[in-house]
Amino acid sequence: MSLINDSIHNLKPSATLLINQKVKEMRSNGNTIYHFGFGQSPFPVPHQIIRKLIKNAGNNNYLPTAGLPELRKEIAVFLKKHQNIKSDEDNIFIGPGSKELLYQTILILNGTYLIPKGSWVSYLPQVNVNNRAYAILETYLKDDYKLQPDALEAFCKKNKPQNRILILNSPNNPTGAIYTPEELKRLATVCREYDLIVLSDEIYSQLAFNTPFATSISNFYPEKTIVFGGISKVFSAGGYRLGYMMLPETFKVLENSYRSLFSETFSAVSAPIQYAAVEAFKYKKRTRQYVTAAATILDAIATYVYERLTEANIECTTPRGGFYLVIDFTNYTQAFKKINITDSVSLAKYLLEHYNVALLPGTDFYFRPDEYVFRLAFVDFNGKKALKEYQKNKKMPLNLKFIETFAPNIVLGIQKIIDFTNSLK
Repeated sequence: MSLINDSIHNLKPSATLLINQKVKEMRSNGNTIYHFGFGQSPFPVPHQIIRKLIKNAGNNNYLPTAGLPELRKEIAVFLKKHQNIKSDEDNIFIGPGSKELLYQTILILNGTYLIPKGSWVSYLPQVNVNNRAYAILETYLKDDYKLQPDALEAFCKKNKPQNRILILNSPNNPTGAIYTPEELKRLATVCREYDLIVLSDEIYSQLAFNTPFATSISNFYPEKTIVFGGISKVFSAGGYRLGYMMLPETFKVLENSYRSLFSETFSAVSAPIQYAAVEAFKYKKRTRQYVTAAATILDAIATYVYERLTEANIECTTPRGGFYLVIDFTNYTQAFKKINITDSVSLAKYLLEHYNVALLPGTDFYFRPDEYVFRLAFVDFNGKKALKEYQKNKKMPLNLKFIETFAPNIVLGIQKIIDFTNSLK
C-alpha cells in the first residue's frame, strides 16, 4: 500500500507559484528576467487597511467559524452596493482565501465539474484531488475564450442528467476577458434549463477597465450561483489570505456542512486579518479611489501590451479587466519546427533560456500542448511608484512615456517577445 494518497501522489505544485519561485532564483543569481508568469497585484495594500491590521494585531481570539459578524455584514453591503448582488449576511462565509473556499466547496459538492478551456490553473487540480468527475469545455480565441451557451448546452444534452457544476471566472484569469450581461444572461438560461450549479469566481470584479465592476452571473441565475471573492486582487492583499463566499438562499441546506468542515480544517481566519478586511469592504471613498486608480493604470498597460503584440502579428485576447491576457503564437507554427519546438512547454522553456522571458504555457490553463498559447501577466512593475505619481496628478496622460518610466520591464519584455518572432521570419 502506497504511503501517499493516490489523489495527492501525482499533484504538482501550482504552476503560477512554481514559475514565480524559479524567476526569483534566477534573479537572485544576477539574471535579468522579464516576468510575465505570476499574477500578484503590483500595488501596495492601502494604508487605511494596514492601520486596521496594526490596530488589531494583539487580537488573539478565535473568531466564529463562519467569520466575524461585522465583516460578513460589510461584505453583504459591499456586494449589494458595488457588485449589484443581493445577499444576506447570514449567507456570507469567510475563509483563508477564495482558493481554499473553492476547494472546500468541491469537497462538499458531488457531481461533474465543467471547466471552460482557458480557466485558472488550480480548478482542475482541486477537482482531481477530490476525485470528482470533470469535463473541459471547448472555447475559442474569436470569443476571447469565453464559454458559449451552445457549447454548454451541447455538453448537457450529450451527457446523462446528474449534478453538474460549472466553474465560471470573470474577469478571467488567464484571458483578461469579461462576460457581458447579455452573455451571462444566455449562459444562465442554459444553466437553469439543465439545473446546473455555478461557482462564480469574481476575485477580480472591481478591476474592470470600463466599468466599476464586472457583472455577476448571479444577477441572472441567483438560485444556484455561489459567488467567491476576496481581498487579494482588488485590495492588493494576497498575502493576507482572506476570501469570502456567498451562498444563495436556496443552498441553506449546505450551511451546516460548511461550518462543520471549516471547524475541522482551518477553524477560523486570523482575527487581525478579518478586522483589517472590514475596512476594505467598507469601501470608503479613499479606498474606491485607490481601486479606480489601480484599474486605470492596469488598463493603460494592458492596452499597450495588446497593441504592441497584435502589431507584431501575435494574436491576443482583448483584456477587459484583471492582470492578464492570452497570447497565441499559432501564426509561427511552421517556423517553430526549424528550431525543434514542438509544443507550448518547450516554447516557454526556449523563451526563458534564450530571451529571459517568463510566460506560463497554455497547458496550465487546459489548452492542448500543440496550441502555442500562453498567459501573459502584465504586473512586473513598481505599482507603488506608478500609483503615487498617478494619484498626484490624475489628469496626467497614461501614455508611452508613463509606461516606459514606471513599467520598464513590461516594455523591454514585450520587445523581447517581438524580437523572438522577428527572428523567425
